[in-house]
Amino acid sequence: MTMLDARLIGEAAACPNLRIDLVAQTGSTNQDLMARPFAGEPAAPALLVALSQTAGRGRRGRAWLSPQGRSVAFSIAFERRVDNEPAQATIPIAVGVAAATALARWAPDIRLKWPNDLQRGGRKLAGILVECRRGVATTGSQRISLERVVVGIGLNLLAPPDSAVIGQPACGLFDGEPLPAHAAEHAIGVLAGAVVPAVTTCLQAGLAPFLDDWRRLDALRGRAVAVLDVDRVLASGVAAGIDDSGRLRLDTPQGERVLSSGEVSLRMLDPVR
Repeated sequence: MTMLDARLIGEAAACPNLRIDLVAQTGSTNQDLMARPFAGEPAAPALLVALSQTAGRGRRGRAWLSPQGRSVAFSIAFERRVDNEPAQATIPIAVGVAAATALARWAPDIRLKWPNDLQRGGRKLAGILVECRRGVATTGSQRISLERVVVGIGLNLLAPPDSAVIGQPACGLFDGEPLPAHAAEHAIGVLAGAVVPAVTTCLQAGLAPFLDDWRRLDALRGRAVAVLDVDRVLASGVAAGIDDSGRLRLDTPQGERVLSSGEVSLRMLDPVR
């Protein structure tokens, strides 16, 4: 894949205030945006796209593999004045709904696997990583406390050649068909154009605008799942959807458990329906 076209990404995103930066290679777009210094008032959303990431990460420190020409990986940074609890726990729900809705034009069978994955037929299509950082910036004589929320997305355009390497079945957005011209730019732009307003809405209004759509797209509800801490099984039960805070409800023989996204990973136990 040659260098991406920022103009095409911007046209697909249709976000006038979105800053778009492209680089050929970096370690991690999330880390690059997290490390940028704060500069005065909250900055406009910034999209950073790398043709190749050498240290891309998923949740819980897992590596995200990005084969060139078969996947895209990018991050978007948002800033706001600090006035609430950190937004990291709720943003993935809003981003998941926005991303699934945007990608449904190509993948009408897309579903959401709590808390951070998009799936087709039980196979991983995309992953979301949300990180937050707080800091202080100076404007004139005023010191401003700011929060930066960085949303990283890795999307398979085509299924990885070896799903065993990533430890779970995977698929692509365009499997079984020729890769469309400028598929990467269009996918990145469409996703960015959906994620930017979704994050803005979530930071202002919380999860309420996204809950119905998440529940409609829920890939786990009614499915038998195991709750994992790394490879250790902590519990098993039947997924019962999410509560109004975005936490997973799990029906177990001992009663209902409510899980936060930072605590665990999930493995489905029953066959894909």
